Amino acid sequence: MPASADEIAREVKQLASFSEVAMRIDEVLADETASARDIASLIEKDPAVSAAMLRVANSSAYGLSGTADSVEAALKIIGAREVRDLVYGIAAKDAFKGVENDLISLEDFWTHSLYCGAATQNLAKAAKLCRGESTFTAGLLHDVGHLAMFNVDPAMSREALRLSLETTDGKSTWQAERTVFGFDHTQVGAALARLWNFPATLCAAIEFHHAPFAGPEVHDIAVVVHVANSVAVLAELESKDFEDAPPIEAAALSTLGVSSDTLLQIAETTSTEVADLMRLFFN
Repeated sequence: MPASADEIAREVKQLASFSEVAMRIDEVLADETASARDIASLIEKDPAVSAAMLRVANSSAYGLSGTADSVEAALKIIGAREVRDLVYGIAAKDAFKGVENDLISLEDFWTHSLYCGAATQNLAKAAKLCRGESTFTAGLLHDVGHLAMFNVDPAMSREALRLSLETTDGKSTWQAERTVFGFDHTQVGAALARLWNFPATLCAAIEFHHAPFAGPEVHDIAVVVHVANSVAVLAELESKDFEDAPPIEAAALSTLGVSSDTLLQIAETTSTEVADLMRLFFN
């Protein structure tokens, strides 16, 4: 039995290594002396990320099909923040590609993650929050701790899932994990994110997306992901009934200042975006 969230994260890090590009992308982007060529040179070390950048830059979203023929050209079209989102997303997907588990298919996991990434980005725009932060990445990677727990201890993870499904007191999966493990996937995900040198705000979004006001400091990005996770579930289910999605803390809605109607509009917008995202990220 793993003794802590940190122990699971360390074990997973040995199985699922994050690419050098992803580990260094923030450092290079933060360097004011770095040129587009410097950034492109780093990205070119990862063929999967390079190919994805070219697909995105030449997609209908930018209306410039066929004009980006190099990573440097794609970088100028897409923009640095969006490139960082791509790097993190593809690196995380590839990190777990060869690590098997029998509790959830990776396709299902990443589908929900893409819904949440898009919903987080759309919700942050609507609420006019988190400018300059990688909102898409925060949503995309919010549940990465699940994959870590499924792979390190599938038996206990299965027990936590069973408990969450069978309980009559409304216990959610993360609360069931705390009963079984003594910690939950948000803590594991944040521990892994720190080992992978993620920015502090991204670590906070992962750790507090179920309880955004529980930490020593409230991060807007954690509040946005908390709400976006529910919006993503509604989008996946094509539902307009909030009872079908994880509960949203009232204080989170107050912080965002958005109405239920706005959340449903975001769910609808998110649904239309995910098909393209699936092709661009996981082609």
